[in-house]
Amino acid sequence: MLYRALVGESISQFRHYHFRRRSLVGLCDQFDDGTVCPACIKTDGTVIVALDANFGLVRKKSSGSSITEPLQGNRMFVRDEDVEEYVRSNPDNCQPTENCSKFKAGNALRSQNQQKKLDITGVFGASCRHEVPLIFLNMTHGERLAYPKYVITELMKKYKKKNINLHVLYDIACVLSRHFRKTGEGIPKGLSLAVPAFHVYGHKLQCQIMYSTRRVPGFGLTDGECMERLWSFLRRFSRVTKEMTPSHRLDLLTDALLYYGRRKSADLDVQLLQRWDKAEKIASIAEEEISAVLKESPISISEHDLQQWMETQRHVAQAAHLKTRDKEIVPRWKRNYVMKLTEINQLRSGSHQQDSLIEDESQLDRDLRIIERHHAVKRRWVPSDDIFQRTLRDVDQELRGQLIQRAQNEARERATLLNLKRRYNDGQGVAIRLSKQVNACNRKLKNIVTEYNNLQWPPQTGIFPSHLEFLELCDASSQLYTLFDEQIEDHGVVPKNLKSRAIEALHLKTRATEEKLLLKREMNTVILHLHQQHGHLSSAINDTADPGSKAVLHQNIIMLEKKMYSAMNMFRRFIEVGAPPPNHHLPEFNSYSQALMSPDLHYIDYDESIDDGEDEGDDDDNVEEGENSIDCESSL
Repeated sequence: MLYRALVGESISQFRHYHFRRRSLVGLCDQFDDGTVCPACIKTDGTVIVALDANFGLVRKKSSGSSITEPLQGNRMFVRDEDVEEYVRSNPDNCQPTENCSKFKAGNALRSQNQQKKLDITGVFGASCRHEVPLIFLNMTHGERLAYPKYVITELMKKYKKKNINLHVLYDIACVLSRHFRKTGEGIPKGLSLAVPAFHVYGHKLQCQIMYSTRRVPGFGLTDGECMERLWSFLRRFSRVTKEMTPSHRLDLLTDALLYYGRRKSADLDVQLLQRWDKAEKIASIAEEEISAVLKESPISISEHDLQQWMETQRHVAQAAHLKTRDKEIVPRWKRNYVMKLTEINQLRSGSHQQDSLIEDESQLDRDLRIIERHHAVKRRWVPSDDIFQRTLRDVDQELRGQLIQRAQNEARERATLLNLKRRYNDGQGVAIRLSKQVNACNRKLKNIVTEYNNLQWPPQTGIFPSHLEFLELCDASSQLYTLFDEQIEDHGVVPKNLKSRAIEALHLKTRATEEKLLLKREMNTVILHLHQQHGHLSSAINDTADPGSKAVLHQNIIMLEKKMYSAMNMFRRFIEVGAPPPNHHLPEFNSYSQALMSPDLHYIDYDESIDDGEDEGDDDDNVEEGENSIDCESSL
């Protein structure tokens, strides 16, 4: 116990001391402690947040218990008791359906196979679109839908008073949206859901159209994969944290998250400029693609027509996504009765009477007697009866029509996925995901071919072929699908692949325009944030009389002014940096960069002194190697 206290506690206290020194605890309590993103909107706007889980940051039960509370408190992690209470009161029974990918996320059954030696199975968290960590919690189950709901609830409580809408990116946003509707709550007002740009290719085509971050309004060009980059950084701590006590583990992960946020905030101005350049490039490419589509179209179309195609595609995808099971034309018992009658007639007409066939015939006869007794069929139907012919024709039309409709949907999805795959090299991760989706479509089409060709009777109408081929079904423009086309707008004059290109280019153009508007607002927010921090430091300098405290505050305010001047120069091309943002009052700005320090405020920053020493030591002609090393030792 003494060894653990000397080693473990001293390291934790040392890290916490550096945090307090960096965040000016006790000197300027309003100074940024690293938990606030300088670029995210503070009021009257939209905040874009990404959610995800990491099952690598576990903790063993045998790692002991904590004697004291975490030094960082709940700065990043919420209380485990609050999370457990919310999970118990909000069970999630919603499972992924055939309308989305088979992700394990959201599956409560996943927790049944967790190792019994773990008391924490992972970490669930959120970060803004600038990759600054926001809120995190410990998971004790699989990635249940209660965890993202809890994070969303906490964020909406935080932003509701500030009139801020929340845009959330989550790997299975389609399942989460369905869960909100199924529970009767509905999607909360001010909340919008989307799937990150990389993960969306693992979903069905309907989900891609409805939830892709490139298609949902308000997300700009945000890719939504910032949590994956954060997990890549945090995974290096997994071997250490799984052996720690709860308090030490939270302190270490909080320190790592704060460091990651500081690293992202340090070059935020450069990041915003890079995003602006990317938005301009994408907007230019989208304009060129739209112009090419307008030229290649066989008829005269305008950008307004492209907008209508885009709306039609979304409405069709939404209808397919929310569509319940079609009402059956033929009652189920009549369908089963006719199908069994057809099968038993074929068995009886066969030339070979094997024992297995006789057993099948006896079983079919028993099933038919049960149906006849249950539905009061006095006399068994025969193929010459009108009721048999009418029912068989209706059953044939319903079954073959449903199979061809399914094949058409799969063929369209396959064509769209192949068109997307051509943009990526074979080894890229997106191309691999798309290839898996294409293979899944191929398997489904082959199953449809087998099911269609194995029907026990020939087609009862002339609109259906007697036999299907796999290659014929793969062609989305096949004549077989003309009777089942859902979109008969311009009667097929404009090819579907041309429509897809136009819709995608129009979406990219719209998202690029949104991105520029978001970036301008974020640049103004960064300038406002720096001014407010400057005002807090100025007030703290005026309120303190201690010379040492004044020296530390002066040092921080000079560094802040350098950052402020750099951001103003970078953003000058895009926003008016000389005036405050609308509806905001900036504190009085007094520059300390050129101010003379008081004689009694002498202090030395060791990091800067070492850097200055290294810079001065670049002239090897005037300083010998031995003297230089002695100077370094004395300065240290």
